[in-house]
Amino acid sequence: MDSTHKRHDDIVIQRRFVTNASTCAVRQIYAVTYPGHTDRGLEQGSYADAEQVALVLAEQTKVSAWYEETPNSEKRTLIRSFR
Repeated sequence: MDSTHKRHDDIVIQRRFVTNASTCAVRQIYAVTYPGHTDRGLEQGSYADAEQVALVLAEQTKVSAWYEETPNSEKRTLIRSFR
């Protein structure tokens, strides 16, 4: 199996931007996403925290963890594969 290509069951960290409605401040978050689960609650304020969550989940489920700077981007970086 080629681990350099994302599979449908892999875990992906997506960088996103959210805006506070009352202050109009924009902040960056990192959402840990994977099939069959909403990413709400898995949003982290730092990349390091998101990476730690993604690696634990990837190791438990024996899949790969990826970083995607822009959601739905074709440009992904493999963090680690546990396949």
